[in-house]
Amino acid sequence: MRRLRVVLLSTYELGHQPLGLAAPAAALRAAGHDVICVDLAVETFSPESVDRADIVGISVPMHTAARLGVEVARRVREVNPGIHIAFYGLYAAPLADLLTDSGLADSVIGGEFEPGLVSLANAIAHGQRAPAHETSFARQQFAAPDRSGLPPLDRYARLRIGSELRLSGYVEASRGCAHTCTHCPITPVYGGRLRLVQPETVLADIDQQVELGACHITFGDPDFLNAAPHSLAIVDAMHRRHPSVTFDVTIKVEHLVKHEAVLPRLRDSGCLFITSAFESTNDEILARLQKGHTRADMEHVLSFAARDDIVIRPTWVAFTPWTTAGDYLDLLSFVEDHDLVGSVQPVQFALRLLLPPGSPLVAELAREDRLGEFDRDALTYTWTNPDPRMDLLQRKAAVVVEASAAGHEGGGAEPSGDTFRRVRQTAFRVLIGREPPGQPSRPVRSVPGLTESWFC
Repeated sequence: MRRLRVVLLSTYELGHQPLGLAAPAAALRAAGHDVICVDLAVETFSPESVDRADIVGISVPMHTAARLGVEVARRVREVNPGIHIAFYGLYAAPLADLLTDSGLADSVIGGEFEPGLVSLANAIAHGQRAPAHETSFARQQFAAPDRSGLPPLDRYARLRIGSELRLSGYVEASRGCAHTCTHCPITPVYGGRLRLVQPETVLADIDQQVELGACHITFGDPDFLNAAPHSLAIVDAMHRRHPSVTFDVTIKVEHLVKHEAVLPRLRDSGCLFITSAFESTNDEILARLQKGHTRADMEHVLSFAARDDIVIRPTWVAFTPWTTAGDYLDLLSFVEDHDLVGSVQPVQFALRLLLPPGSPLVAELAREDRLGEFDRDALTYTWTNPDPRMDLLQRKAAVVVEASAAGHEGGGAEPSGDTFRRVRQTAFRVLIGREPPGQPSRPVRSVPGLTESWFC
């Protein structure tokens, strides 16, 4: 079998060193192929890197990465028109037809992508025809990710605690999700399937990142308590090995309510904060999204999290086709009333519902006559809110939070309290036509968080 030269490209992975490169690199190297990993989030695209390659794999684990990946594929085609380009990751399967029909991709590998990439490389190495589209959910023995050749951790997002910044690593203890929230991009791909990464593999990856300087680990599982015994055993073992290392996890409200008793265990093992998809304060919208929780559940979670001294960092889908002016103002009031201004990334106040191909909401909005055309550049179906003020507000809120992330006169990102006040002022001006009745007077509570603020 011929030894291939494979170049794996990542464009964006939420500001962390890309697991979407390290995991397939380990599998391909174990199969005998040469692999070069390039993270275009922190490195410059080099035509020479793909000019002599046999395969270029483009990682698309999320929407932003997919949009950027399409642009990268065009550049790769210009440099090497005959190169075999493969897209892989969560967003690959939903976009398969668009990618192959446009000629941007020769292969699209969805689901559990490591075996698919190895099969692709082996087929080409043997002179065989490579499949155009492969999606598999077969359980696999995960190899420990190979992070050699990746940029150092100090090039990526860090944990911020007050004025202190700490190097941060990233792992996943599971893939897919046991739930099928209608707005989630995992649903049309995994359809309720869950795949567990072997504990020894996760712990080996944690060990190597701690050796590289990581003082904090983000568990990027869509929901850390999908398989609670599995995940809790891993953090217990991590704490025994590295007692000073902290971590954060993502847990849905439904599971926080169900597993309320485990919060002290997480806290005592080093958990600094939990990201949770609150999404909306309107129970009808939550039901449409099939979130499995209510506004009352969110308030209950905040109550016992405060009791157990653990920070909850909510995420929101602030703009949906069903969101009213009252809903948006209520969301802002909820954040303020529950002392969450410092716990919500400002970008959350401008997030608009995405509708990738395969989303269950596409058919629902079509039935309601609210669905627009598919935007090939944005990689989402379009929609409009019946209240034109809401679409206008979303555009204006996006300008506010993007300016906040870009920085201000003092350097660095604008304080979250200042951004919240400007978002609130913008909302009142657009929705009511007047200034808000006074400004929030409560001091913004400082909570631990990562320096990367984008979550889509």
